[in-house]
Amino acid sequence: MDHFNHTASIGTHTLSYALRGPPRQPKTPLVIILTGITSSALEWSAVCRHLSTDASILLYERSGYGRSEPSPNPLDSLTVINELCRLLDAAALAPPYLVIGHSWGGILAREFLAARPDDICGMVLVDPVQERMMMETWPDPSIAAVTNGLDYMDVVGLVRDRVLTDEEWDDLMAEENSEKHAKQAALEMPFLQVSRGVLAEKEQLVPGKDVMRGKPLSVLGGNSKRDHELLYEAGVAKGGGTDAQRKRFRECLARWERCEEEFHRELLSLSSVARYSVTKRSGHNIQLTEPELIADEVRWVLKMIRE
Repeated sequence: MDHFNHTASIGTHTLSYALRGPPRQPKTPLVIILTGITSSALEWSAVCRHLSTDASILLYERSGYGRSEPSPNPLDSLTVINELCRLLDAAALAPPYLVIGHSWGGILAREFLAARPDDICGMVLVDPVQERMMMETWPDPSIAAVTNGLDYMDVVGLVRDRVLTDEEWDDLMAEENSEKHAKQAALEMPFLQVSRGVLAEKEQLVPGKDVMRGKPLSVLGGNSKRDHELLYEAGVAKGGGTDAQRKRFRECLARWERCEEEFHRELLSLSSVARYSVTKRSGHNIQLTEPELIADEVRWVLKMIRE
């Protein structure tokens, strides 16, 4: 199914996008979804359904994914945001913007904030990555060794627990399993580490700095520790990793929950109007299993904007 029925030329190539929700009224927020690294925007179909009467939504595929043409430039975080800004201009999608950033999309959302601070009216960060992480690199070599060959979505229960319709799921799997998607994902993954350092230089997380100037921020954490406990158990059952690599994995699990909450709470310093919540039922991919929670946070931000 053709979900992205619009295309826009951004000068160097074209990007595909869709507008979901009700027709946008003048000066009302446009919700922009920034997906996690190597992830298709089709993962957000259920979230769009939950917000179908609440807000207009821009759902787009980064360069090289879906119907979007490959970029002539390496897709580091700054290039991604530059291309997004060009897309917004080409499609005549004016501010204000309410930004949702999932995982690496949390870093992209904050780079967007740095590029267009006056245009952002609110933000929802969903199990976001930030400058600090437990591991020096991701994927961590020891975790990768233990989990090598596992079907991530099956092991962590996404195939069983997802609330996308069968049609939405089939379309997502067709996209994320395509040769084109795999090629772009391999190009994009290394920029997770690079983008953390680039963002750190902006020093957005200084306590009291309030770079969002009181615009509402929601941080929603997932139960990523549970995902990795399941991956560890499945990997060990298959004989994955050495004893030393398994030990390293267990050490990460022992401090996972504490570190994740610490990192997420640090993000609250972005705004003086912020709230933090956590779900224990969903892992990292809340958009696939509990999209209603994300929709609720978007509604809270919209309410705070109106007030």
